[in-house]
Amino acid sequence: MCCPPGVRVSTLRATLTLLAIAAATACSNGNPEEGATGTAGSGGEVPFGIQISQTYITVENRTGGPLAGGQMEIIPAGVFPPFKTTLPRLETGSKRDILLNAFRSNDGTPFNRSITRARRVKITAKDPAGNVYEHEVPFN
Repeated sequence: MCCPPGVRVSTLRATLTLLAIAAATACSNGNPEEGATGTAGSGGEVPFGIQISQTYITVENRTGGPLAGGQMEIIPAGVFPPFKTTLPRLETGSKRDILLNAFRSNDGTPFNRSITRARRVKITAKDPAGNVYEHEVPFN
């Protein structure tokens, strides 16, 4: 038994309309890749300077005080878990180079730029007073 031609067309139109609405809604929420998120500190200033090169990530402490340590994450595209490493103590204004292969996934696999497509870098750190600083940037 076959559907009448008018019913088949209206079902197709309804499906395409719903898909168009879903796509428009997903695109209208803005670009989550832009700018920094989750910054803390005085006046909303960026707490860390982050530069990404082919083999390492350079982190600069811009908080105005020493950082007792923290965690760095490379967040890959898709549903894969992040690659993490510890952030050592950073004095005010100091820079530290962290090799990309120092980042490990939950199962111990090292980050490899040629295999994994990274999306973002996230740094979370504490100062001796207990203030938490967090900063995220796109992985270029």
